[in-house]
Amino acid sequence: MRCSSCELLLDHYLEGALRPRKTVEVATHVSECRRCAALLEELRVIDGLLVTARPPVRITPDFTQAVVGAAAKTTPRAVRRMSLSAALLIYLAVAWACAAYALTRLHAASSVGALVASEQQSLLAAEAALRAVAPAVPLAAAMVTAVLLLDLFLLGALVYGYRRLRPAVAPHVIRGSRS
Repeated sequence: MRCSSCELLLDHYLEGALRPRKTVEVATHVSECRRCAALLEELRVIDGLLVTARPPVRITPDFTQAVVGAAAKTTPRAVRRMSLSAALLIYLAVAWACAAYALTRLHAASSVGALVASEQQSLLAAEAALRAVAPAVPLAAAMVTAVLLLDLFLLGALVYGYRRLRPAVAPHVIRGSRS
């Protein structure tokens, strides 16, 4: 049994609402998994607290207003964000460092001919693309052009991914920052 499926059954296990076979599976898993055993113990403590908790004496009619007012008075925790320009500078520094590393590895190879022999198809495609972008330009200028095109592509992918993932991740980020 996996932890993810065991965690879903722990409440029912505590209540004794599982079938005998599932009860044995959960008990076996909890005896072998420290993480699930700790979660089960935590659930037992919470159940104990709920049993011994006293109900509120009386809820006043302005309870909702009081809670909303108290929440409005609290100052939200400032979220430290990195500016877009700083993120782009870091990204460009890393991209250029990777390009420099790749270029030094290229010079460390015994010859360009060995690379062409092993990767002939991909090099021919890259050469055709480089000639289309920058015809009759030295290799260094072609590498700069390739890195800049790659930068633009990755920047577009980052913006697209950010816009797609931000709504899905926002509830988790907000919940995580409160704890």
